[in-house]
Amino acid sequence: MPIEVEILNSIEQMDEAEYRVFHHASGASFFYDWRFLCAAERWPLLAIKGAFYLLAREDGKLVGFVPAYLQLVQAVDPFGLLARTAGIQSDREQCALFSHAMHCFDSGVVVLLGAAAEDALVGALKALAIRLDAHYVGLLNVASDQARQQLAEQGLTVRYLVDRYYMDMTRFEGFDAVIKALPKDGRYEMTRQLRKFAAGSGGINLLSPPFDHRLEQLAALCQQTTARNGTPQYFPAQMLARFVRTCEGLIRLVVVEDQGVVVGGLVCFLDGTLMCIWSAGMRYDLTDYSPYTVSFAFAYEWALGAGMHTIEAGRLNARIKTRLGLQPLPLYSATSAVAV
Repeated sequence: MPIEVEILNSIEQMDEAEYRVFHHASGASFFYDWRFLCAAERWPLLAIKGAFYLLAREDGKLVGFVPAYLQLVQAVDPFGLLARTAGIQSDREQCALFSHAMHCFDSGVVVLLGAAAEDALVGALKALAIRLDAHYVGLLNVASDQARQQLAEQGLTVRYLVDRYYMDMTRFEGFDAVIKALPKDGRYEMTRQLRKFAAGSGGINLLSPPFDHRLEQLAALCQQTTARNGTPQYFPAQMLARFVRTCEGLIRLVVVEDQGVVVGGLVCFLDGTLMCIWSAGMRYDLTDYSPYTVSFAFAYEWALGAGMHTIEAGRLNARIKTRLGLQPLPLYSATSAVAV
């Protein structure tokens, strides 16, 4: 049977039960979980002009899926990654149709079948970009070698974009082994910070949903932290808190408190044996220790106890993340200019 592609422009138009069955069968990451998709549309962390859902069907059965967001180029690329690596720059009101949201770092064309469904979806994505008068189209943050090859065969230009960072937790028998495996400077710094934390008045906990007011406090710290790095728009506090509440069952919060004040923490996704440290927020003016280092130490120890196989820790901040023992994994963009 030929592959047919249906395009919807709201998550509300999708059959939730059908999609959940498809997502489970596909083995796709939490970035394609129904709750994450709902959050990305309802509370977009970077402004969007429209959300689109491309569904491939064979004989009526859902066999492929791609979410896509129409955005100003200047909105979708706050770190300037596309400008530096792919020459995609905008000093005008240029738009792009990209999959997935920039806050996802495991994008792909999700299919149950082989190349036919993927070809149909990429072709439909390109055609949609033309109809929307977008200047660029493609996928961002692609990790899989196979996906890169297939996207290149479909006429998209594949380029290195940025590294994401991870740690294989199956190597360690306990937290002491993690400390021992850190680079020398990281081992010294983590030991020093944990000693200072233990001598002070701070406490640290893992919070499960439903979340209380501490979520909003942590979201504010996340925005303040990214603002210090020059991108205040990347984690807008109010939208981030709403995003997290929409994803609640997927998320755990690591929260550091000192004298009744939230001074730092992590927003983490749990996906099977994966713990993804997705966002971090800290302030350093109220403590003698580093809430960032203490939070990562807590996450490592908790992940080991919970049987997690892998910790992901997002992109950028290479110096700090390698000091914390994390390893880089390259991500790629697969894009093209839209022919008009």
